[in-house]
Amino acid sequence: MTTDEAVRTRVARRLGRDLVLTPSAFIGVAGVWLVVTPVVIDHGVYPWINDVVAGVVLIVIAAAQIVMPHRSLALSAAAALIGAWLASAPWVLDYPDQLHVAWNDKLVGALVVLLAVVNGLPRAAKRS
Repeated sequence: MTTDEAVRTRVARRLGRDLVLTPSAFIGVAGVWLVVTPVVIDHGVYPWINDVVAGVVLIVIAAAQIVMPHRSLALSAAAALIGAWLASAPWVLDYPDQLHVAWNDKLVGALVVLLAVVNGLPRAAKRS
């Protein structure tokens, strides 16, 4: 193997790992945001425990994706489900009239779904 091929292989491996780690880190940041939001911003009465539990689960998923990137597809699917739940929670748990909380959950949920899909794409492409 020539030096150029070795460098290209290392760069490709590094880019592949970074594609998994970067969205995972942002999913973790979204989880931290969900955990601290009820404390930092007073939204009144709403099922805030939903945000805290979803945030903790997202932090755990992000940490697992960073530590074990080879399991990224299953963990990305789990993160996408949590994101979909967050986006639909204002209607399911009946607090769409609290606009700040509802929009926060919708936006964070949509962002988590997007990041989970981006995170799972490289692994899905390798399997096919």
